[in-house]
Amino acid sequence: MKSPYKYIKPWIKEVEPYIPGKTVKGYVKLASNENNYGPSHKVLRVLEEKKSLVNVYPHMQEEVKEKIAEYCNIERENIIIGNGSDELIDLILKTFKGPIIALFPTFSGYKICSQILGERYSDIKLNPDFGFPTEKFIEKSKNSRIIFLCSPNNPTGTVIREDDIRKILDEGKITVIDEAYYEFYGKTVVDLIDEYENLIVLRTFAKAFALAGLRIGYGISNENIISLIHRVKQPFNVNSFAEYAAIAALEDIEYMKKIVGKIKKDRRTLFDKLSEKFRPIPSEANFILVDVSPLSSEEFCDKLYEKKIIVRNFGRFEGFDGEYVRISIGTSEENRKLISVLEDLFF
Repeated sequence: MKSPYKYIKPWIKEVEPYIPGKTVKGYVKLASNENNYGPSHKVLRVLEEKKSLVNVYPHMQEEVKEKIAEYCNIERENIIIGNGSDELIDLILKTFKGPIIALFPTFSGYKICSQILGERYSDIKLNPDFGFPTEKFIEKSKNSRIIFLCSPNNPTGTVIREDDIRKILDEGKITVIDEAYYEFYGKTVVDLIDEYENLIVLRTFAKAFALAGLRIGYGISNENIISLIHRVKQPFNVNSFAEYAAIAALEDIEYMKKIVGKIKKDRRTLFDKLSEKFRPIPSEANFILVDVSPLSSEEFCDKLYEKKIIVRNFGRFEGFDGEYVRISIGTSEENRKLISVLEDLFF
């Protein structure tokens, strides 16, 4: 029998698959930037109420868009719904021509998706303090057509100022600002979509709204861009339960704000504790990146794992000093447990 492997697209062999954070029953998971408080009770009630409709194709996207439009103070025509913002990254890269450029370190999904589609991808290192290298980025992006910028950035938690984003937008490239952690930061560039026709903003329900398991996100741009991306979107790309849950979550904004407030308060507490021994990076997201040297990141993670706490090991970033671990902010109870374990192990 002839081998089918000769038909593989040659660039697929170069793709490094995404490796999610480990989940172990009975362990405190602080590795995937999830919201460990869980969603609003309104979300849980509607999922219970709608379970008998599992046989019906999804049909609520326009209602979801209406709620998002109200939340973001935009028009429904400015919105596209995706199976998580991951799908929207894929759709953008299917709609527009590369090459693609992003930062390093940043969310690995941009590179992985570019590689899968056979697009040229390059990145520009953040400054040594993980700040945004504005002029260098503009210069190096001259030959690119699509720009991905995550703000607050994952895994650093650092942000890009609006005036720097404007400078990037002025270059005229398709510029994607990933605001997955917007609710923890509170600042957005959504209001620039009427001013810049090349701007696309990505958001998700996975973080602040705690719907990571249902996979729903949304993109915001001008009506023409949204119409183009819709041409490459599969029908029924978001499942019914995600649609119902998103609507219910947006009907309980006060719950989300309360939980975000708790996470931000605990983020400060954890940052202060980590600062006594290590070098945490100031964060505007629901996690903290910390340089744990002179320990190795593997040693740090293994010691926490022995105490049934899972954090994300990043190790060394090429071109940067340090040994890096990313710690998601869990519930207040989980945060207290983590700090107690840190004190026993390292202080």
